[in-house]
Amino acid sequence: MVDAHTAGPITFKAAEWSVGLSYDSIPDDVVVFAKRSILDGIGCAIRGLAMEAGGLISNYVHGAEALQAEATIWGSGQKQSARLAGLVNGTTAHVPNIGDSFNAHPIHINYLMPQAAIAVGEKEGANGRDIITAFVAGTEITTRAGLATHLSDEGGYFDDQGRGWQTTGAVGGIGASVTAGRMLGLSVDQMVQALVLGGTQITGVYRPSGAYMGKALFAGKAVAAGIENAYIAQTGYIAGYRLYEDGLCFGTGILSPNFDLEAAAAGLGEVWQSLNVDFCIHPAKKTYNANIDALLHILKMESLKFTEIDRINILSAYAGAHAHTDFVKPENSTEAFNSLHYIVAAAAHDGDYGFAQLEEEKYRNPEILAFAENNVSFIHDEELAPLVKQSWPGGMEVITKDGRSLVKKFTAHKGEIHNPLTNEELENKFRNMTEGYDAGKVESIIDIVNRLDEVDDIQDLTNLL
Repeated sequence: MVDAHTAGPITFKAAEWSVGLSYDSIPDDVVVFAKRSILDGIGCAIRGLAMEAGGLISNYVHGAEALQAEATIWGSGQKQSARLAGLVNGTTAHVPNIGDSFNAHPIHINYLMPQAAIAVGEKEGANGRDIITAFVAGTEITTRAGLATHLSDEGGYFDDQGRGWQTTGAVGGIGASVTAGRMLGLSVDQMVQALVLGGTQITGVYRPSGAYMGKALFAGKAVAAGIENAYIAQTGYIAGYRLYEDGLCFGTGILSPNFDLEAAAAGLGEVWQSLNVDFCIHPAKKTYNANIDALLHILKMESLKFTEIDRINILSAYAGAHAHTDFVKPENSTEAFNSLHYIVAAAAHDGDYGFAQLEEEKYRNPEILAFAENNVSFIHDEELAPLVKQSWPGGMEVITKDGRSLVKKFTAHKGEIHNPLTNEELENKFRNMTEGYDAGKVESIIDIVNRLDEVDDIQDLTNLL
């Protein structure tokens, strides 16, 4: 038996808690969140499969040699090995960039944990309570890894001087390994190894790939690695020890030059970081959501037509490397939703913003592109800037051709924990993401996930995917 001295006290505590977590010990509101996030994550993956980046990764996997058809690629009806299904489902969930996000450090939980839990559960045979418990275990460990390694500050890409890690890639493998490990019923000794494997195979270098398809693959890689890590740990493989003590934190400090070692396991079972995870409703970077809310509000309240608008100023709380000051002509849907200038122009042109504005006919529309390049400007808003560490604020100024200046600012976008989605809104978001999918199946998926704790066989869900 490995003890806290050998494994490291924080690493051991994280492993021991993950193994010991029972469904009955999870508070009701955390269970509700888990179901909401799982539903949203499935919807993200189904939508992402229909977009360019999702189609490309799916084509790659369909061309790979499958030894066994173990788990479903959501939205396709195809099966692959659990690892490759996790690779696709994690990637496609990230593709539309519309899922959930840990409010303190933007780790996208539902691009990771549902994909790992359901793939392993489908292969091994599991019930809904198993899925929820594994999801919560992985979420609680992953969010704390982000807190410990300062991944929205010195470790991340928001800070100009930061190391540039994208949180979902950097620590997502830890949570996916824990989630898959719970599905396999790993012992504490084995879970220590799954944690070490998950934390020493980090990915997610943001800046070269953040505005392109590369970012979505971070999630898929984390899920695939997490599944593989759990199976490897189950064999008795000894990968090492002291993940936090000598690895991510005190030793190499590879994720950040600053860290808070104790935060990696603080309050487990008492403070539920799951409740600090929020949702987005626009297919765009999270930092854009409040800007989009503001623009759509102005367009609706004023009943503005595109021909009445002279120019639009983006009122951004962000500066430096994470500000979006330049227009780059998008070449695909991923680049389109990464361009706030394009989003503004498309929304102004159509009076709306959603998946329809990510179609090729839109992001190649010369009228929209000309407006994005010539009539959209970036302004760093000093009033919004101090709110960045508290929420995800943003605003817009629309200047009409008759000289009016119309301004709207939001301190929190729709879906944030301070401005949450109702269950009805979340379910409607799912229906929107799965538009074109069989309507009867969509309603059945919603029903099954809403009562996931009563489901005896997870294949009741995967058969619908």
